[in-house]
Amino acid sequence: MTSQAFKQTGRLFAFSLKKEWVKLLLWVLGCLLFVFIGIFAFVEIYFDPAERQAMAMAMSNPAMEALFGRMIGSDNYTIGAMYSHMMTIMTLVLFSIQSILLVVRNTRAEEEEGLVEMLQALPTGRLAHTASTLLLLFLVNGVAGIGSTVVLSAFGEASITVEGAVLTGIIYGLIGLIFGTLTLVTAQLSSSARGTQTLSFGLLGLAYILRIIGDGGVEALSWISPLGLLYSTEPFVSNYWWPVFVGVGITFVLVLLSLYLKQKRDLGSGLLPDRAGKNKASALLKTPLGFAFRLFRTPFIVWTVSLILLGVTYGSVIGDVEAIIQGNEIVEQVLGADSTTNMSEQFMVVIIGVLSLAATIPVVQSIIRIRREEKKNRLEHVLAGTRSRWRVLGSFLLLSLLTSFWMQIMQMAAFASGAVAMDFDIPLSDPLIAGLSYLPAIWVVCGLAVLLIGWLPKQTSLVWLYLGFAFFVLYFGELFNLPDWLRLLSAYEAVPEYPIENFSWGSALVLTLIAVGMASGGIIGFKRRDID
Repeated sequence: MTSQAFKQTGRLFAFSLKKEWVKLLLWVLGCLLFVFIGIFAFVEIYFDPAERQAMAMAMSNPAMEALFGRMIGSDNYTIGAMYSHMMTIMTLVLFSIQSILLVVRNTRAEEEEGLVEMLQALPTGRLAHTASTLLLLFLVNGVAGIGSTVVLSAFGEASITVEGAVLTGIIYGLIGLIFGTLTLVTAQLSSSARGTQTLSFGLLGLAYILRIIGDGGVEALSWISPLGLLYSTEPFVSNYWWPVFVGVGITFVLVLLSLYLKQKRDLGSGLLPDRAGKNKASALLKTPLGFAFRLFRTPFIVWTVSLILLGVTYGSVIGDVEAIIQGNEIVEQVLGADSTTNMSEQFMVVIIGVLSLAATIPVVQSIIRIRREEKKNRLEHVLAGTRSRWRVLGSFLLLSLLTSFWMQIMQMAAFASGAVAMDFDIPLSDPLIAGLSYLPAIWVVCGLAVLLIGWLPKQTSLVWLYLGFAFFVLYFGELFNLPDWLRLLSAYEAVPEYPIENFSWGSALVLTLIAVGMASGGIIGFKRRDID
């Protein structure tokens, strides 16, 4: 690899940074906010050593270890040990997702759009575009890692040592580099952005499963998984540094491999052979609804599996909730506890709300997929035929509604199954009714997305801001004593807390009418405006 192959890397890096800085800044701030919320919650809630030790005992079960990782620091469950145990895996996954999306956007997605071909027609090196993406990847994860160290150190808690905070920041940035460079390798293997993303998220899922199996007893599998490997650093407990050096070595190898494979393939192609397509499209694919589902098929499958696993995991620990949080006044305040109901039911209400918020993500993704097709100039080909605009947008809207039913039913059934499997007595109807009662609230978010697509297409991403606000209100509304008018801005707050409260047809009807009104307004706007 000669220096000529990297010609103009610096200028391409500056171009990518100028183009991506808003998205990257939001991602970094989001990751740092996640770190802040985690350490803030532990510092404010579990300041009593006796409560932390009780939590350590309750967390020492297979279900919790599958979700958070094997127990560490149980002999002296400090704030640092608790944070390292309960937040490390989830934060590593978050940083991995951020890096995967960054690399896909700046490699295969740009190649599909023809941008890379245009850049390589200029006096630039063959590897310059790939190298600029690597620089961007290192910059973002470096800033996020350093920021995480600063956030953790800022609390001044005795168990949050400088060494542990630095180690935590390093493994956060390092996991991003590992999965980012791994995505760069898959970008050379696959011939499309969708294929690259599918391969990368599949490897992330495999790493998570290997970590679960490894933590369950086969320790070698945990070391094979990058998640398990970096979790083994045990920040604030043992502070092992050897996994970091192994991770750096893996990153170095993946960088060299990605650059080598980039030189071996032709622009627009992948090293893996493409699967032969069908000679004729199926009857379903020829319909707008079938076309919309085909575009969303892979995320639909991934989200279904993920939400089922999440439902089973939370359901399996519902029986231990009483022992975990009994007597903790702040946790009881978060749950909105009262003396008339038991802790398990109150916890179940909050978790079903959180699961419903999680199910909203694929629902929104399915409807805003039409905006993505529009931005890539593919929607105009669909509308060039005899299909009207309202029919095309209505098909994506119908897909999102069907997705909401499917996701809620599947994850609530999984939640109930997990609870029953751990001998917790719960009627199957309770989580199902509770989950279905959130459907009108999910439809409100869906209606907001349609409204933005119709009238403010460039601001469609604001729907995610609203979903984040709804999550904040659900989790911290009671703790921060938010005023009722502010809390009611979240559609999820209008949903009765079944089974503690009775199901309300009135609330469901009002939310549904709001959703229908926004969706109708969005369809009108979509019919009137120009297609980008």
